[in-house]
Amino acid sequence: MPPITILRLGTPGAATCARLGGYTDWIARHLSGEIRVVDILGGETAPAHDDCRAVILTGSAHMVDERQPWSEALRPWLQTAVARELPVFGICYGHQLLADALGGTTGNNPRGAENGNITLRRLPACDDDPLFAPLPPTFTANATHIQSVLRLPQGAVALVANEHDPHQAYRIGKCAWGVQFHPEFDAAAIRAHIDGRRDVISAAGRDPDAISAAVCAEHPDAAALLLRFARYAAARSGII
Repeated sequence: MPPITILRLGTPGAATCARLGGYTDWIARHLSGEIRVVDILGGETAPAHDDCRAVILTGSAHMVDERQPWSEALRPWLQTAVARELPVFGICYGHQLLADALGGTTGNNPRGAENGNITLRRLPACDDDPLFAPLPPTFTANATHIQSVLRLPQGAVALVANEHDPHQAYRIGKCAWGVQFHPEFDAAAIRAHIDGRRDVISAAGRDPDAISAAVCAEHPDAAALLLRFARYAAARSGII
């Protein structure tokens, strides 16, 4: 059967990668089954849709509205993936790119940057969603972003929100999801990102040391979304 394909759209800083690994490593440890990484940022081309069981889009230090050539080239591929009901799961930049490709709008969040542990609220549309239905009414996750999905694509359904961002998670069609938060991040990963954005956090009048000190060891409800996505994709492929 085809593998779960992780499309690498970015990497953490070199020091973080050397010490902790990168986005694809952190995502892979939450999955089951065969996994393949395709380095879109590094110039590789997205594989044929038929050669993917499911696709995960990573985060990135870039912004969607930069209109990077590698990112723009992925837009029609994502449009076809959603039309063909290939399971897709976008994280942070991937969440924004997926929404943008399907007709949504992304840009700087009017409330500023969001960094560290955040509390999220499950919305009623989760009730019949195969990934999000098991979530409790509120749960926590790690986040680090400046931009957000400002307007969802037509027909998209908001699944998770908080006061900072009403579009923390959504579903497009039957099996394409985006999450603004990082279900793959552990405590070390989010602390590394907080350290890397100390200037941005301080400029917003917040204390990066306090945000780092408040980091929780685990966020099991957020992390479980990745494994449920892998199991969902396997079930659609007739593996389980």
